[in-house]
Amino acid sequence: MGKKKVSNNQVRGISRKRMAILVTMSEREALAGNMVRAKRYMELARRISGRNKVPMPPRAMYCHRCSTPLVAGINCRVRLREKKVCTHCLECDSIKRIPFIREIKERRTCRQEQ
Repeated sequence: MGKKKVSNNQVRGISRKRMAILVTMSEREALAGNMVRAKRYMELARRISGRNKVPMPPRAMYCHRCSTPLVAGINCRVRLREKKVCTHCLECDSIKRIPFIREIKERRTCRQEQ
């Protein structure tokens, strides 16, 4: 009897579920103060992401340099500067800049409609 074939879609679905579980566990451990375990969970999720070519969950806030889950006020600093959200990791001093142009455009359209 041969091995049962598993399609790529099933593999990606399983990996998405496991990554979501690992990200939530990582966030929970980071809030509890156990950064070593939280970092390990995030590293496992990133490894699954790279192996199966599945993107990380969109709500996952983590440092791309040191794989630490970012919790505002505990291990990262968040600032709004020049149409960007700057997230500064306090573990490795890396900075993640995310533009918020969409929000500005939405405000302009709302004002013009009124």
